[in-house]
Amino acid sequence: MPKKARNRKRVPTQKKAQTMQQVSTTPKAVEATTRKTVSNRPFFSPRVAGPQSFIWPSMVALGCWGMAFSFYAFSTDPNHVLFAGMASLLALLWSFSVVMRVRKLRLLRRKS
Repeated sequence: MPKKARNRKRVPTQKKAQTMQQVSTTPKAVEATTRKTVSNRPFFSPRVAGPQSFIWPSMVALGCWGMAFSFYAFSTDPNHVLFAGMASLLALLWSFSVVMRVRKLRLLRRKS
């Protein structure tokens, strides 16, 4: 059985552009577009601005530091220093993320 074609009216592209220009000049449309650009935040910015934004990265950083220490101190593998170094690099990256988030949180609290 053939499917029935949907009867949708298609608006020509030029007509769409004209209506979009008319709509975009209204104040409500400007507010809507500015709200949409809020989601285009920088890569390093956390989604949540409260203290819960650094709980998970701090736990991961502490876990990486623990892994680095345990690789260095308790491992009998010949490459235990290499593994500890890689875990330390991961821990440094996560620690940097935590420091930046704490710094941003303190700046936000100072402003308000």
